[in-house]
Amino acid sequence: MPAPTEDEVRSVLQDFHTRLRRVVDDAWKEWLDTPGKAKWVFLPRVRAVIVFDFIARRALEEFADDPNIHVIAKKQTVQFLFKDEVLLRFKKGNAKGVGSNILTQAVLDFIDPHREIPGLVPEIMKVEVCYSLNDLGIDLSEVAVVARNQRSRLWAYPLDRAAPAADVIPFPTAPVSPDTNPPVVVPRQPKADEASDDKQ
Repeated sequence: MPAPTEDEVRSVLQDFHTRLRRVVDDAWKEWLDTPGKAKWVFLPRVRAVIVFDFIARRALEEFADDPNIHVIAKKQTVQFLFKDEVLLRFKKGNAKGVGSNILTQAVLDFIDPHREIPGLVPEIMKVEVCYSLNDLGIDLSEVAVVARNQRSRLWAYPLDRAAPAADVIPFPTAPVSPDTNPPVVVPRQPKADEASDDKQ
């Protein structure tokens, strides 16, 4: 089967972009609010496992009842089939910008666009939503939809945060006293020499 194209995937996922990004953002915030992180010896490893769990739980809450999405839950992971066309999983991005993996048979079936996923039609397009951290590991540097061919990134496009709604700020108006009369415009009276010119 051919590798998925960005335009095809975008057309399927475009109505879900904000929700996909929110799942990752909310999971990351939950991680930041987790107490006791400084005590862990293997922080990056622990963080990756816990954030994935937070993402999986929030994605299940977000998408489980959506008729356009089928949840495919497995022992160690969960995948989401959007509109019977795009199969998506959430991953922490590695240095190449694709999901970090332990190479099992199921992973090999997913990361090779030419392999079929057992039980799904061959035309399914497989992509990842990958999150990457900044150099200090304290914030998200990228959340992107990524297509891959095994260990290489074929293409990606970012899932940007939704712009906050703009607040409407009313302009103040001067208070009007009920005893105040509205201003009256008085017509200008012509000067004497103007009046005499009009009579000529």
